[in-house]
Amino acid sequence: MAITGVTITPVAFAGPPLLNTVGVHEPFALRAIVQVHTDAGVTGLGETYGDEGHLQRLRLAATALTGADP
Repeated sequence: MAITGVTITPVAFAGPPLLNTVGVHEPFALRAIVQVHTDAGVTGLGETYGDEGHLQRLRLAATALTGADP
């Protein structure tokens, strides 16, 4: 099995001013939905932070993962 691609979808949703390890995210919480696609037709889903710094690192990881065995 090999990873054929990674789709990263940034999302933002209204959120209360909750403090987490990254700080207060009011008025919006930024997240990214990550889909990992394989040549066997299997797709994995995940969710992580979605600020610009994280998105840049996710894009780098997506490029590095393409062709790898999951």
